[in-house]
Amino acid sequence: MSSKPNAKTYAERAAAEETQLHRDFADWIEEKTGQKVDLKSVQLACIFRMEFQRSEENQTALADKRAAAEAAKKQRAAEKRARLEAQLKKLQAELSDETAEDMPAETPAPAARTRKATPSKAATSEPAEPAKASEAPAPTKPRAARTRRTTAAKKTA
Repeated sequence: MSSKPNAKTYAERAAAEETQLHRDFADWIEEKTGQKVDLKSVQLACIFRMEFQRSEENQTALADKRAAAEAAKKQRAAEKRARLEAQLKKLQAELSDETAEDMPAETPAPAARTRKATPSKAATSEPAEPAKASEAPAPTKPRAARTRRTTAAKKTA
């Protein structure tokens, strides 16, 4: 079967006799839904369902549906982000208001007296000498690994 059957093939397939599967399916639909269905409609639905799903028209419709769903998802995400940012601004404003109420009004600190800086003795003395490598603590003697002592009594000879 070719990937794009022609109209004659569709007409020939539609003219085919109903099979037992089509009859069983029509009976099943009536049993489950309570609706009497036309046997020819059931046959056509069974025959052309896969063709319809593969059709360019259906694939285009599905692609449009996916694109619309993706756009709606992005729109919802943008709205949620805007709503959360507005909440954050509101909470930050409340926090700053509460902090301002709790804190006493700050008065400007009086200007500190300034005098001409004179070099102090500590500033003019030479910096402390760096520690020498020989002054580093002596390395400790490596210790032997611990051994397990048994609880058995010592034998005296």
